[in-house]
Amino acid sequence: MNKLYRIINAVKKEDIDTIHDYSCRILEEVGMRFMSREMLDSLEESGAKIDREKNVAFLPQKLVEEKLGCFSKEIQSGRVHLMLNGGVSYDVGDKIFCKFGAIAPRFFDWDSQIDREATQFDLINAIRLGHAVDEIGIVGCPMYVKNIDGRTIDPNFTPILNAMFLAKHTSKLGNSEVNSKKQLKYLMEIGIVLKGSLEEYKKTPVFITAKESISPLLLDQNACEVLIALAKNGLPATMIPMPIMGAGVPVTIAGATAINYAEVIATMTAIRCIVPDAMVGGGSMASYMDMSGKGIKFNVMDAIKVDMLTSQIFEIKYGLDYGYGIYSSDAKKLGCEVLIERIFKILGGFIVAKHNYVIGLYDQGMVFSPQLALAEIEIAKSIHELFTGFSMDDLEGNELLDEIKSVGHGGNFMASMHTLKNFKSNMRSDILEEVFDSKSNKAIGGIFERANTKYKHILANTEKYELPADKSKEIDTIIAAAHKDIVGRDW
Repeated sequence: MNKLYRIINAVKKEDIDTIHDYSCRILEEVGMRFMSREMLDSLEESGAKIDREKNVAFLPQKLVEEKLGCFSKEIQSGRVHLMLNGGVSYDVGDKIFCKFGAIAPRFFDWDSQIDREATQFDLINAIRLGHAVDEIGIVGCPMYVKNIDGRTIDPNFTPILNAMFLAKHTSKLGNSEVNSKKQLKYLMEIGIVLKGSLEEYKKTPVFITAKESISPLLLDQNACEVLIALAKNGLPATMIPMPIMGAGVPVTIAGATAINYAEVIATMTAIRCIVPDAMVGGGSMASYMDMSGKGIKFNVMDAIKVDMLTSQIFEIKYGLDYGYGIYSSDAKKLGCEVLIERIFKILGGFIVAKHNYVIGLYDQGMVFSPQLALAEIEIAKSIHELFTGFSMDDLEGNELLDEIKSVGHGGNFMASMHTLKNFKSNMRSDILEEVFDSKSNKAIGGIFERANTKYKHILANTEKYELPADKSKEIDTIIAAAHKDIVGRDW
């Protein structure tokens, strides 16, 4: 199944090599602008030509292939390729492993049927939902809150606060934004408390995420500093461009992919020049500039293909994982448009074998809905079921044949033991299946109404996760110190 996309799109190894070589030519002739003296110095020492006035590095193809080739050999030799980001999905094996991650500023309130500013109560319940549902494997912060107990939260402190909420309400710890080296210090401290030691934290790091480039071919100072800090601390340094086709990158699939890929491999190369054994990675969340005036769209087929294609290049060329941009629906309201868009995005992730689906977001990631999240899980389960093999156990032995003989010609299997034993495994999801009342001749609720019923049931019938008191106290101490350091006043 992991070869399905190559079969459908007829992507040949020659195509992969063409895109790779063209991207390397871009880096040799146009270069990448790094707003970091440390990155430029290290690249120059490794053989790149540097235009100091413009902060542009011209990277030889040989250098790129040497650095990526060395990293590829490490991964092929058994080193685990660690990645952590809220907006993309990556390789987690065959099992559905959905996640909350890309934080939204707003929450869809089912009772009022409006989206509004997210509250502390909304965030905690969303984390509880993620902790309770088996198909959700990673819980990053699905929303951020601007006010706690009447206090306005400084945006520079938000990532630390998000980590605290996650730590206290789930063991499925995921990502948090990292916007400065100072934030990283305290996010690591919280993670170490939870993991027990720095060594264990580095094995399965939490509360970090990727940084993005400014297309075309620019990595700003903050992104450079954070990525370097991550690498120097032995943590994954991942670059996730958000290329806009027709704006930041060319409008064609091949052209957009060439720049997208160039930005990622240039950044991975620069980081490995500074920290030779750095854990590096990439991913992308492509979108499309609709020239008819409709603005940026993430769910255009060409944009989805750019993410799928770049993922295949990394797999085929280097045997590396690469984040597929699952992110969000463009639709402004919950409805059929959201579901259609999410079907295409989840199907794209399934085709390139990235089953770590980001769920619950619409309006381009601005709104989180638990009802949408539960519906998306059922969509993912249906797609996996459709393309998964089936059991041949029925045809072993004589049990089924005896049943067929018993039913006879023109009979039916409604009351057979075989049907009673197996029918539940073939039923559709209660959320996605239309429930129809034959008496009133009307459908009972819709997909999102049924998802809301399930959401309320989960919250009412699952135990709350409780962090051990000693760890909770340690984290409170870190939070107080972080707020004093970052914001400049007591928490």
